Amino acid sequence: MMIRTIRHQWARMFRGLATLSPEARGLSITGGAIVLTLIAAGGDALRGPAGDAQAPVTRIAAPLASDRLSVTMAAPVTGSDSPVVAHGSTDSGPGGPDMAVPRLAALSPPEGEGAATRVSRLSRIFRGPPPVVPPERPAPEPRDATAHSDGAMSGPLTAALRPRARPEAQPPRQYAVLRPRVRPEGLKVTVASATTVVARRPAPQDADVSVDPPRQQTALPAAPRIVRASGRCPARLSREMPRRARNAAGASAVMARLKAVDGVTRDSHVTREMLSGNMPEFLRNLRPVSIRGLAADGSTVVITICVTPDYLALGSDADNVRIPLGLRAATRIGDAFNMLLPTPRMVDLIYRGADVRLSPRPMPAGPQMRSTDYLMQHDATVDNQRRRAGAAPGTLISGHKKDVVLTTRLAAMPGRVAIYGWHRANGQPIQPLSTVHGAGYADYSHGVRLVSRTAFLDGKPVDLRSLMASPLYAGLLSDEGPVTGPRLRMAALAAN
Repeated sequence: MMIRTIRHQWARMFRGLATLSPEARGLSITGGAIVLTLIAAGGDALRGPAGDAQAPVTRIAAPLASDRLSVTMAAPVTGSDSPVVAHGSTDSGPGGPDMAVPRLAALSPPEGEGAATRVSRLSRIFRGPPPVVPPERPAPEPRDATAHSDGAMSGPLTAALRPRARPEAQPPRQYAVLRPRVRPEGLKVTVASATTVVARRPAPQDADVSVDPPRQQTALPAAPRIVRASGRCPARLSREMPRRARNAAGASAVMARLKAVDGVTRDSHVTREMLSGNMPEFLRNLRPVSIRGLAADGSTVVITICVTPDYLALGSDADNVRIPLGLRAATRIGDAFNMLLPTPRMVDLIYRGADVRLSPRPMPAGPQMRSTDYLMQHDATVDNQRRRAGAAPGTLISGHKKDVVLTTRLAAMPGRVAIYGWHRANGQPIQPLSTVHGAGYADYSHGVRLVSRTAFLDGKPVDLRSLMASPLYAGLLSDEGPVTGPRLRMAALAAN
């Protein structure tokens, strides 16, 4: 029944072609030929084995009414199961009795042997490449673990991941109580002699502070103690300080000319004025500071140093200004006056031995700290403090300036200046020992106090430089140990 229907459809198609123009008829026949070719190829793919290029074909000739165009369709034939067979038809179409209507065989693959192994060429196009099958994993190596019935593993690998059992409560520790025991009979006891010096350490202020047990020493000097000086410093100690000329300008006139200059230029002018003697007369009256302490051998000694009563100032007794100086200017003036810069320990001793202690009066920090106006304002503040304290000019006063000091650090840090001091009322300095500034730096808070090179050891005049270099007495004058070669050090600093 299906074959008869297909035949009638083909007959109707050819009868319709007869009514078309030659050009349209050729296009229609060409399209039909293409369709028949695709059908034949599909049947060949479904029935024939893949890659069979030698299958016989049956050619179907479809003569047309037009003599200009003919179509030949090829279909594969495999044995007796040809999918397309040309039969003569008793039904004549528009083209005449010679036009045969082709018959189409079933396109389903045949049953029988080898049907399951046949693969359609079209299936390769639409299905794509065959699926990728991953290779089988190798069997895992056996580990030192055993499986339990509940699926958990046990062994060294999982043992570390399991929580540990809580340790049992430990019994409280037993502490032995240290109790004094009865001294056994016959034990010999040696009493320390009175001359033995034992270093005493202060008790710690905090419970977290650990203190080493005290050691028995015989060469540790105790902290020096200020004692009342007997007498005065000889006037000859300041004879290297030149006398002021009667026509010397006062500080106000000199500083008015130096308002617009920098610190180094100001130092040059001030140094020249001071070396010519333009400074207050009371600075020549050196004041004694006496200290009592233990030398390195344990002996008690008294050392007296003679210092300027105030910091170096320019002008007269009535019109003067304390001048901060850089290291080069300070050492040059000190060397010319046969004097030294003090050490940090000397600054502490001078503060403790001062007749009047003034409180520091800091001013706002900034670039103006080094200006001439700033130092003159601060100098006026200090003078007001001194007058309110009832101290006359020439009184030994301290606490109102930072000192330019002598320290062993300068040997390893050339080109720097060392400053220290500006003590508060509790005796602690605002400025710890510092060498951060260059040798030419000076601001309003700095001051230069000089110490005579002649000191007194138990009332006998000695060279202060020899005391500072002596391991026996250096600890009383410096907390940095012996300061060797102060003369060479001062000369080297003055040459900077």
